[in-house]
Amino acid sequence: MTDAETPKKERKPPTKKIPMPEQDAKVRGHNFDEVALGYTAEQAIEEAKKCMQCRNPKCISGCPVEVPIKEFVALVVEGKFMEANAKIKETNSLP
Repeated sequence: MTDAETPKKERKPPTKKIPMPEQDAKVRGHNFDEVALGYTAEQAIEEAKKCMQCRNPKCISGCPVEVPIKEFVALVVEGKFMEANAKIKETNSLP
């Protein structure tokens, strides 16, 4: 098969990122709470589904604490948040 005959992989159209919910600026100006409020379970799963599971992912080699990202994302997609947290804790001792 020549290059002209090789079927090209069809790329998915880019999807918009779900914005992280945050405290209102007027509220957070009067407290020391976390600004980012976090995703709902549904939002986290939708964001995790966007992972491309690359053959040579740059997110893994670029992670300073060597989180097993593919496994972590797969657990989030399944809604297994406690297991996903445990997966991060295997290599990352930060709170």
